[in-house]
This record gives sequence, structure tokens and C-alpha cells, in this order.
Amino acid sequence: MNVERRKTRRFQVKDKCFTIINPDPVKLVPIIDISQGGLGFYFNDNEEWLNKTSKLEIMAADCSFYMEKLPFDVVSRSKAFPTQSTSLLDGRRYGLKFGHLQPNQKSQLKYFIRNYTQGGYLLQFQQKISKLLHPIWANKHSSDSCKPGIGQSLHRSSL
Repeated sequence: MNVERRKTRRFQVKDKCFTIINPDPVKLVPIIDISQGGLGFYFNDNEEWLNKTSKLEIMAADCSFYMEKLPFDVVSRSKAFPTQSTSLLDGRRYGLKFGHLQPNQKSQLKYFIRNYTQGGYLLQFQQKISKLLHPIWANKHSSDSCKPGIGQSLHRSSL
């Protein structure tokens, strides 16, 4: 069994946002969560359709957002029971990892996370503040601990 190791935090997607898987026939699947690294969804079909495509699309139902040709790999498949009662009770939860994204795709994905997920905008605000304050915090906490000789004299006295 593959255990997914996420490098980026996933955000719960607001209602009516879908991923489109493009084999014949087209599959429109609600997105459960998404990050800069991938997305998750529930689906109650066999896995053959995953072998027929290597790209997916993301869209909002009101057509206010559309993104195409996202490369992906399946990183996890597990028997799942969605939190909401739906017809997917016998379905599977899939975790997809995005392949190499172009700079404009990364930018679009950030926009999607900021505007179509719960908590996406707040996290980005916190990250910007953290980046601004990091040099201040790093210098304050590292100046004493990085002076040569302090750590060495402590180690020598304990020997």
C-alpha cells in the first residue's frame, strides 16, 4: 500500500468545483481537497479510466475558473466512505500528484486555492507575513547561538 507523503497543505474545496478526467466518456468529478502538489476526490468507478489519460482539468461549475492540461500521477487509492451521505459509499478516495507544472499553471493553481477553497486566502496571507518577518526572527535567534566557541566551551566543561 502506498502512503502519501504530502509536502504541501491541502485545502478543502468549496462546493461546485470539479476535476475533469478526459477519457471517453468524459468524467466530471467533485474535488474534495487540493494543494500546490495535488488533489483528492472520491469516485465509484473502476480504475481503468486512469490508464487512459495523463492530464486533467479543473473548473468551477459557474465557469469562473478553468484550467487545463495538468499532468498527474495517482499516488493513493483507498476504499473510502465520504463524510457526506452520497451514492459514493462504495467508492474510492484517490490522491493525485501534479506532474511538472508550467509557471502559468502554478500561478493559476495558487489563484484557485486562494479563491475556491476554505482557508486558502488566510494561509497565503500568513505565509507572506512570515516571509517578511523571517529575517528579523532568524537574526534575533541565531546571533547568540552561532558565535564560535560558546558551544565548544560547554562541551569541554562537561567532559
